[in-house]
Order: sequence, then structure tokens, then C-alpha cells
Amino acid sequence: MSGYSIMIVDEDTAISERLHETFVSAGYSQVELCADPAHALDMFQKKKYHIVLADMTMPKIDGMEFLRRIREYDPLTQVIAMAAHSTLDRILTCLELGANGYLVKPFKSDEQVLEVVNDSVKKLERWREAIRETIAASRRDR
Repeated sequence: MSGYSIMIVDEDTAISERLHETFVSAGYSQVELCADPAHALDMFQKKKYHIVLADMTMPKIDGMEFLRRIREYDPLTQVIAMAAHSTLDRILTCLELGANGYLVKPFKSDEQVLEVVNDSVKKLERWREAIRETIAASRRDR
């Protein structure tokens, strides 16, 4: 798990810090926090983040726009949307834009959030395995 980098984008520092502690305790060593979505996008362009947890009601950049931009930069990044004020339309739009998970705040438990992140790691592992197998097969076919 330590090989996966996580970015938490939420202006609520109490939530971000609690999630940071949860992930570090679970063995994730590369966890970064960002309260500003515009700065988060800059960070994302400079460094690879495997999993991004993003609040959908952020200042400056709408959560849907943030999700859209992350997917454009790296479609393999696992984006988990978070929202305190959830609507069916928001959930469906996140799904349509390629969110890999959706969490309603306040979270039922930190374990619930950790479970969603661990599921995202499993998805990334499956993609990596498919890519490795495909590359190996193409080398054998040469």
C-alpha cells in the first residue's frame, strides 16, 4: 500500500487531517492534503497521484469540473467524490464523469472510507496486471 499516493482535497481541514491519520495508520505512506482545488490541480500535474478524494462543493472550482480535469490528466487515477450535501443528480453526474466512488459526509466511519480506498487500490492492481500481460504478450508476438 505504501506505493500508492493519495491526495485529499477538502477545505475542511479537520476531515482531511482525520483521513490522513486513517490512511497513514493503514500503511499508506504517501498522503497529501490540499484545501484549494486550483492548487490541487497544479500539484496533480507535477506529481502522480493514484487516488484522489475530493469534496464536490469546493470554492473556486466546482467539484464536477475538478473531477473532469483529473480524468483528463490521468484516466487511471481513482477519484472518490465526497459531499455533505448530496443529490441524486450529483451522484449520477459523478458516475457519468468517471468517479470511482462516492462518499456522503459525515462518513459512517473512517473504516468505510478506508474500504473505498482499498477497493480503488484493487482496481489499480487489476489495471496494472492487464497492462503487464498485454505488454508481455506483445513482446512475445514480435
